[in-house]
Amino acid sequence: MSVNQNPEPARQGQAATTNNWLVVILTGLVGVLLIRSLMDTYRNRPDYSSRTVVPRGELGADEKATISVFENVADSVVFIRVIGVRNGLGGPVAEEWASGTGFVWDEAGHIITNGHVVQRSLDGARIQVQFSDNQTYDAELLGVVSRSDVAVLRIDAPPSKLLPISIGTSDDLKVGQSVLAIGNPFGFDRTLSTGVIGGLNRTVLAETQNVLGGLIQTDAAINPGNSGGPLLDSAGRLIGVNTAIVSTSGASAGLGFAVPVNDVRESIDMVMAERAKPPMPRMGVSILDVATARANRIPEELLAGGLVVLKVYPNTPAEEVGLIGCRQQGNTVFLGDQIVAINDEPVASYEQLATILRQFAAGDSVTLDVVRGGKKLQVSIKLVAADKQIVLL
Repeated sequence: MSVNQNPEPARQGQAATTNNWLVVILTGLVGVLLIRSLMDTYRNRPDYSSRTVVPRGELGADEKATISVFENVADSVVFIRVIGVRNGLGGPVAEEWASGTGFVWDEAGHIITNGHVVQRSLDGARIQVQFSDNQTYDAELLGVVSRSDVAVLRIDAPPSKLLPISIGTSDDLKVGQSVLAIGNPFGFDRTLSTGVIGGLNRTVLAETQNVLGGLIQTDAAINPGNSGGPLLDSAGRLIGVNTAIVSTSGASAGLGFAVPVNDVRESIDMVMAERAKPPMPRMGVSILDVATARANRIPEELLAGGLVVLKVYPNTPAEEVGLIGCRQQGNTVFLGDQIVAINDEPVASYEQLATILRQFAAGDSVTLDVVRGGKKLQVSIKLVAADKQIVLL
């Protein structure tokens, strides 16, 4: 009997076992090499803890000066919020209608900002002033001067809070001199930006569509929220109030504008002087004065014989009867209506206007003789009381 002996299965089994061992050995070698590589990398890593800190040395004189100005002024700069009410599903809801910057003017609690920052308060919103320690005070709007976009507020705060900014002059400003701006752009409180004066006696159209002239141009970054903040010289003196920007994007583009401090002081004096007088009824307009006309290159003879309406305030008798204020298109300024008489009594200055209006009371109606586009017309307007004794000039 013959036996069929086939050695192939045995050889195949031995080969498979050998291959398995080779795989195990190679895997082990790879693991050993990987571990050694990781250990070498760890041993050779840089020892950052051993690096020494290089001393900075003295700050530059210009840096020290900038820091000193900011530290001396920062606590005088305040955050302005205008809080209104809207009707929500669950009832009235308080919300922020506007915000900006302001600064302490004197120890009597007067705060200065832009008129356009607090304009919504004329619609019933309340104004809040917040200091650097987040202490907040309700503010009373005393008055707005439209031609300079300056608003005067008053708060009841302890003397320790009321640190007035040093006042400079805008008589001797030079293009190229250094300036600093402090404000609350986009809600970032007490932000400092620096630059130079890029131009003087500039004319721009404000947010309120009001034409502002004689402005300081600067490349110090001014953004939404900076409005109403101080523009300072290198000595830390107030030389202007940041008011407007020219930008296609709505953010800083190197063209910021400030109202010169001399105009600010004049505006504050005007508000205070008006508040010291007996109250008079109002129509709801501001008047173009000679200085503003000159700053906007408007021939003064065009103002002769009557009062040119600079601005018509919203929700006022003047707006209701359709009076028209000045407006700007490009570099061209179009004059508003010119009031030449009230109840047949000629009027050619603000003083004459005030004297006439004080002969009437809120609720009385007067007839205005108006020149518009070379044509004469008559408008009957009902006078109203000045809300909360707010001076609108």
